[in-house]
Amino acid sequence: MAIGQILGYLGGALAVVSGLVSIALQRPLISILTGLELGFIPASLLPVLGAIGVIGGLVALYFSYRREPLYVIVGGVLGLAPPCALSLLAIIGGLLMMREK
Repeated sequence: MAIGQILGYLGGALAVVSGLVSIALQRPLISILTGLELGFIPASLLPVLGAIGVIGGLVALYFSYRREPLYVIVGGVLGLAPPCALSLLAIIGGLLMMREK
């Protein structure tokens, strides 16, 4: 298993977790972990962004398994919605997978 694939799995899993937290608690995961409030995102929009993040995380996870780097990058970009900066790992993993091919 290559490092790009591992980063794709990790970024996708973190995007799924962040999306589920945004849906359930209507607060971004970064606000819960650090205490920083992101006032520019309304709480009513967070469940929608969380759903987009969950879909993006699942896309990154599945296509990391299939070793399709372009779709891993797309999943990582969608995973940024909840907001989850850690889904950048999936984008980096997809880029590394492209470089390996």
